[in-house]
Amino acid sequence: MPSALATALFWSAVLAVVAGQVGILRSTQRAWRRSAAGVPLVERVFAWAPALALVAVLYLAWAEATRPPRIEIQIDPTSREIRL
Repeated sequence: MPSALATALFWSAVLAVVAGQVGILRSTQRAWRRSAAGVPLVERVFAWAPALALVAVLYLAWAEATRPPRIEIQIDPTSREIRL
């Protein structure tokens, strides 16, 4: 389990990144509303794909940060040494 400081730093970074992404998407939506022509699907995908990728990266980062620690042990079969 991460320390309280690491948890606070992670969630403050999440808030900052999400606020920036929301600002980007709001700006993009505003530009699309002002345009007279329709918005191509490719343009919508390129606007929303980074936001969805960000959600996945933040989830994986939090899952890795809260994963219990592992101890890796190497055993040398010739000398029968155990290394941590």
